[in-house]
Amino acid sequence: MSIIVVIDDRVTNRRVLEKLASSIGDNITVKAFAEPQAALEWSKSNIPDLVVTDFKMPKMDGAEFIRQFRELPPCIDVPVMVVTAYEDQAFRYAALESGATDFLLSPVDHHEFRARSRNLLSLREHQKLLNERAITLERRYEKDTDQLERALTESHERLLLVIDAVPAMISATTAGARYAFMNNYQAQLFGVIPDEAVGRTAMELLNNDYARNSIALDERAFVTGEAPSLFEEEFVTVNKVKRIFLTSKSLVRDSGGQVTNIVTVSFDITERKAAEQQLIHAKELAEVANRSKTEFLANMSHELRTPLNAIIGYAQVIGTELLGPVGNDKYGDYARNIEESGSLLLHIIKDILDVSMIEAGTIELHEEPVDLATLVDDVLRLAEERAAAARIAIRTEIEPDVPLLTVDPVKVKQILLNLVVNALKFTLVAGQVTVAVRRAGDGVEIAVTDNGVGMTSEEIKVAVTRFGRLRNSETQAVPGTGLGLPLSIDLTELHGGRLEIESEKGVGTTIIVLFPHDRIMEEPPDELSVGG
Repeated sequence: MSIIVVIDDRVTNRRVLEKLASSIGDNITVKAFAEPQAALEWSKSNIPDLVVTDFKMPKMDGAEFIRQFRELPPCIDVPVMVVTAYEDQAFRYAALESGATDFLLSPVDHHEFRARSRNLLSLREHQKLLNERAITLERRYEKDTDQLERALTESHERLLLVIDAVPAMISATTAGARYAFMNNYQAQLFGVIPDEAVGRTAMELLNNDYARNSIALDERAFVTGEAPSLFEEEFVTVNKVKRIFLTSKSLVRDSGGQVTNIVTVSFDITERKAAEQQLIHAKELAEVANRSKTEFLANMSHELRTPLNAIIGYAQVIGTELLGPVGNDKYGDYARNIEESGSLLLHIIKDILDVSMIEAGTIELHEEPVDLATLVDDVLRLAEERAAAARIAIRTEIEPDVPLLTVDPVKVKQILLNLVVNALKFTLVAGQVTVAVRRAGDGVEIAVTDNGVGMTSEEIKVAVTRFGRLRNSETQAVPGTGLGLPLSIDLTELHGGRLEIESEKGVGTTIIVLFPHDRIMEEPPDELSVGG
């Protein structure tokens, strides 16, 4: 029976890892923990065969857990696999340097997880077998030296069989970096048979960079009495095939504490490294494509705004008959239609330009002291004609003691106008929209509430995505690009705030824009601004 300990502070991940671990074999017992401290306490009186742990956890990270876990005498050689979604190599190095045996990126490939876990459990079982055998042989030695020698011979033969069955390079060296034994897997890669390797150095067998590095590491370990941390290395086979191995070295000491052998175990991770490189390359290509798209949108938006401004301007000249009567009233109507359509298109282009600037990280905030009550009045004046046409009442609830905020007034107006316009779009005739401004905790919030069609949780997910538009019988006729709400979210986050959505289908929607405490002005200035 093998015991696998799973540690992850997130319930979903913990359950997934627990199920994966249970599926490795029939004789598996899984013990799951949400906190590493609880796992350490349990391990003081229990010895697991494999530990699978998350790296980034709130109270104790994976590196600290592994260090403390290794300090428990029975757990010093228990394999530890770190599973994390963070691709930063610093996390990997921290985990490996603290004593981790293996490292996997999340989401985990189920097949790879099971294969690696079985290998680690196999090594653990072999290690336990050797430990048990060593204890048995030691007891027999006290009774009968001859019997001990026979047992050692049998154990040695069985050990060689076990080591040869493991798909990894396994060898042991003595002082002078000479091989005491080498398994068949490694011997085949070296192009020799195991007996030929005994008593010789890696340089005598290979005479390459891998051999020089291996000898240097072994010699240093004999001198310092410390094994190097888990590391990756390249190995070129006799057939000139380059492979990448994950290597660990362990020290074997005699009863006096002197190092007698260094055991080296190397797992082939070539395919995994190739997959990692492919992912990195794909990510780089995606980033380049995203930058190209952003630059294209920004350039096109700038190019389109110039002729649109001219179209709108000339339409206004014609519509107002600035240079004289146009003769036919229909021409005036057409001019106003051109102006309205051009203005709408200009607004869409501006939204696209803002989105591209946010993605490119080039948008700037021009911050000033702002009175939210005045800003709300300005925004509602812009929306009153639309509200009147739809017979929708707009009312305000502004607390009298709301402090001034240091924000970009134009951007905050854009946020609020988007939310109010959306509320009017999705509110039925004779409905009501409320704009509230109030203190919320140590910050200030603006809430826009309507009693319109409302949204389900799935519809909210669509609404907050760029160009996401709701498609149902109630909203299919509502115009828009699907940029207003996502842009409001981005502009809110630029101010360090957050946007929250509460909605119920058929009841209505409340959208809250929360500005943090550091946006509050402690001392009012002489002049205020609400933007232009």
